[in-house]
Amino acid sequence: MTSPPHPRFTALRQIDWNDTSSILHGCTPLLDALTHERALLSGLVAEVGRDLHLAEMCEGYDFMRKIVLYDAADINVRLRLHLYQAGFFDRPHNHRWSFASRILRGGYTHRIYGRDDQFSEDTDPNRLVPIHERVEQPGSTYALHHTSVHTVQAEADTISLLIRGPSAKQRFLIIDAAAGGFFWVYGEAQESSKQRASKRLAPDLLDQTLARVQKLIADPEPTARATPAGER
Repeated sequence: MTSPPHPRFTALRQIDWNDTSSILHGCTPLLDALTHERALLSGLVAEVGRDLHLAEMCEGYDFMRKIVLYDAADINVRLRLHLYQAGFFDRPHNHRWSFASRILRGGYTHRIYGRDDQFSEDTDPNRLVPIHERVEQPGSTYALHHTSVHTVQAEADTISLLIRGPSAKQRFLIIDAAAGGFFWVYGEAQESSKQRASKRLAPDLLDQTLARVQKLIADPEPTARATPAGER
C-alpha cells in the first residue's frame, strides 16, 4: 500500500526524523485518528491479509508479533502494530530509526538507559541502570530518537502502534544479559533470504494474529496494570 488511506498520513512527509518534537507533532494526529476511528484501524488490519507486500513484511517472535499496516517506500516510513504476548521483556537496545509510539491496549514498563554513544559491545548488561522509567498505558504517546537505549516489559495482549522513520544506520545493538554478550541486528537489505524467512510470519500465523488483533481492538480498552518494579 503506497497511497495514504487517510488524510492524516500526509503529515508524515513533513517530519524531521532527527527531531523528536517534529516526530511527536507530525505523528500524533494520525495516531489520534487510529485510536478514535477504530473502523480506520480495523480496515488497515484487514487489508494486510489481502496485500502480499504488507503480509511479507510482518514478523513473528516468541513473545510478540509485528504487523506492517502501511509502507511509504518512497520516504522509508512505515506504520506498524505490535501485539505483545505474556512474558515479553526485551533486552537493552537502540534502533536504526527514530519513531513515535501510541499504546492502544494494555501497557508496558518502559525503561530508558541513555544514548548509544555510551552503549557498545563492551557494555556490561548487569551494570545498566535506567535513567527514566515509567508505565505506558492506553493513550500514552512518545517519540524516541534512534540513539536512545531502552527496554519494554509488556503485559499480555498489549497493543501499540509505531510509526518509524527512515533508517539512520544499517544495524543496531542488543545487549543480552542472559547470554552474557551482545549481537547486532541488520536491516532487511543486509539480511540473507534465510534470515528474512526466519522472521516472516507464516500465512496461518498471520491470519491468526490478524483475527486476534481485530478481536482485541473491538473490545473496550482495559485498565492498564502497572508492572511492579521488581518484575524484571
